[in-house]
Amino acid sequence: MNTPLPRPRAALLAALASLGLLAACGDDPYEAEPPAPPVAEDTVPASATASTTAFVQFTASLPADDRADPRRLDGVTPPTSETADPEPVN
Repeated sequence: MNTPLPRPRAALLAALASLGLLAACGDDPYEAEPPAPPVAEDTVPASATASTTAFVQFTASLPADDRADPRRLDGVTPPTSETADPEPVN
């Protein structure tokens, strides 16, 4: 003989079932892709050498501070262009 569950007990079972379903849908932090490594503050980003305009914008964005640490220039080749107009130097 099946007797209906009392309402508080049925509500409790429904709440536990929904909590179980929610827990099963959670993301596993170990399956996520690792974050990109931070760009060092003392290097020139690759995007700065993409074009002459990007290089001028990057150099103009650097702080004019004689006490700042110098940037490493190993492997950096400033871009050149035969067709672009010269960029103004401030």
